[in-house]
Amino acid sequence: MLPVIYKLDQDRTLKLGFRGIARLEKVFGANVDKWNLKELSFEQIAEILAEALRREIPDITADKVMDLVDDYSDINTAIKKTFECINETFGKNEETAVEKSQTTPPEVVN
Repeated sequence: MLPVIYKLDQDRTLKLGFRGIARLEKVFGANVDKWNLKELSFEQIAEILAEALRREIPDITADKVMDLVDDYSDINTAIKKTFECINETFGKNEETAVEKSQTTPPEVVN
């Protein structure tokens, strides 16, 4: 998983980890596999960006993210960077180890 660089007040590193995803599941009230990425609200975009920035800026909030975007970026770039970060975190069209084990037939032991 590579970090995503986002130019805000300075170059910022976006990276979602295990803890960040768990926090976002609580904020969204749904497991990550239930998120509808096509219908994220601006608040949800800001929450994802806040979690992705938390390693670098520990006291970041969704409101502070919105201020950074308003002052140094734009909404379209914020959305694009959010999706880049999600794609780096989960990989595009990659199956998890659990999904792979369920689709791979068991080996026959002779």
